[in-house]
Amino acid sequence: MFYAAVALSTAIPVVLGLLVVRAGQVRIGWLLVAQGVSVGLLLGGSRTTSTSTAGLVADQLLSGSWIFLFLWLVLIAYLLPDGYPLSDRWRRWVLTGLLGAVLFLVGAAGDRSGFRQEHGGRAPPLAWLPPLVSGLLGSIGLALVVALFFGSAVAIRSRLRGSAGEVRVQLLWLVWGSLAVPIGLLVVWANHFVLGDHGWLTDLTLTLVGVWLPVTIAIAILRHRLFDIQVVLSRTLTYGSLVVGVVALYALLLLVAERLGGNSSAGGLVAVAVVAVAVQPAYSWLRQRVERWVYGYRSEPNRALRLLADRADAAGPESLGAAVTEAVAEALHVDRVRVVTGDEDADACVVRTPLVHRGEQLGDLAVEVPPGRRLSTADLSLLRDLARYAAVLVRSERQGQQLRESRARIVAGREEERRRLRQDLHDGVGPSLAAIVLKLNAAQSRADGAERSALLAEARDEVRDAIAEVRRVVDDLRPPAIDEVGLLPAIRQRAAALSAGFTTEFAGPDPMPPLPAAVEVAVFRIASEAMANVARHAGATRCRIEVRVDDRLELTVADNGRGTDAATGRGVGWSSMQERAAELGGSCTIANRAEGGLLVRAVLPIGQHGAARADVEALA
Repeated sequence: MFYAAVALSTAIPVVLGLLVVRAGQVRIGWLLVAQGVSVGLLLGGSRTTSTSTAGLVADQLLSGSWIFLFLWLVLIAYLLPDGYPLSDRWRRWVLTGLLGAVLFLVGAAGDRSGFRQEHGGRAPPLAWLPPLVSGLLGSIGLALVVALFFGSAVAIRSRLRGSAGEVRVQLLWLVWGSLAVPIGLLVVWANHFVLGDHGWLTDLTLTLVGVWLPVTIAIAILRHRLFDIQVVLSRTLTYGSLVVGVVALYALLLLVAERLGGNSSAGGLVAVAVVAVAVQPAYSWLRQRVERWVYGYRSEPNRALRLLADRADAAGPESLGAAVTEAVAEALHVDRVRVVTGDEDADACVVRTPLVHRGEQLGDLAVEVPPGRRLSTADLSLLRDLARYAAVLVRSERQGQQLRESRARIVAGREEERRRLRQDLHDGVGPSLAAIVLKLNAAQSRADGAERSALLAEARDEVRDAIAEVRRVVDDLRPPAIDEVGLLPAIRQRAAALSAGFTTEFAGPDPMPPLPAAVEVAVFRIASEAMANVARHAGATRCRIEVRVDDRLELTVADNGRGTDAATGRGVGWSSMQERAAELGGSCTIANRAEGGLLVRAVLPIGQHGAARADVEALA
């Protein structure tokens, strides 16, 4: 049994190592080969005792060689999956551990008491270092080797934190294989302390441990998509922890009952009862914690929604979208989540869920599923719930972005308008006024009445031109007809200038309630552009303009012309009307009428602005 186990523990790592070398991972492959050879040499010769001088020398020099039973696997843990340490700092850590292995081998070869104990009191054949030096070197080396062993778990954990996709799946295979080490130790200890120390059980356990870890390492490199390792890992952790906890609790209760009452049978019954009551709650608690670590919050949707809300509250306006996608990725324990539109991400590994807010689809929530994993029904249900709340946040982010862009356009437009006004005043009114001053000064200095009159006439003409220029500038700022006759009469005047060939009808409140200046200008401009389109393109005989005012202002311009179709291009005028409405937070729609013709409908909010203006006018 022993030699069969040794042969199996030797052959399997060697064969798998050669396959890994052939696949391109040379370092990890040769380390697996070294693991198999070390097991074969060390365990195969462990039950034979050398009596020759050469054999005794070899035994002395290889006294500490037992560390090679695990050293190669520890090095693989630092190198998986790409064959290189995680960073330069980890490379220095590994080199320090290898230096510790050398020191331990040197110190162990000088351990005279240990050699005499293993060889029937015979002295070591080689005069080695003084015992104090050998002991110091051996202790330092052993400490470094132990640190190298436990540091591998920290290195794997560091890689897992920064890994995604196939790299993470490969590392999870290594984690699953590493679980064989503590499980094997528990079995060996239970065999020694409880079961009576059966040799065959110890050999079988050590063989399985020695074979299983190389097998999982090879699968991580060659076939890491063999099946969903996360499912297997979660079940192994759950049931393994549960079994260990149940056995430990049962043994503890038996021990306490025997110490207190001296009756192991009664203690056994109590232990069975306690374990039976505690198994189900313990299983639920363990499964929840393990699934959260492996799969995220799919079994705790309330916590996932709370996580999304907390991340959204903590994020700034410009980072809200990133916070939402990161929260969804953490809740589902996936590599990456994005908000996409159109036909992006047609990959089979991407699961898309629509983001719908009040009937409007804002895009899709694209979840990149790790290789080898499929989203379960619980995952998909959680994803749909998260998508509903994420749609609200995405909509809020987009509206915020639109608001920021709108403010930027308003500021830019204001500065452009100020620059235009400055240029108009500087290039037009300014020189005219300067010329008037010069002519007046010249007229004052003339003694001849005819010359003075001519200069004053020229100055009068300059004044008229300056007045005309000022009126032009003022008219560009705001249509003067609005202030002169009111909004509806101004629209009538504009219609009269455009309505050659068709009749115009008007409907609206009389008198018109106070409106914000920006709303009046927008209504006038939209109505003017709509009537201009009727005159130029509609071929209509009748046009109706209607204004309604309550908590908002609604303007409709309807004609009985030819309307429009999908092939008709929408020009600058249509875009201008829609942009004017959008600047004030309103909307402008242009559509065909059922009875023929075109309908332009603009809705502009007035809200508090109209009430505020009415209050100001009442106070005035």
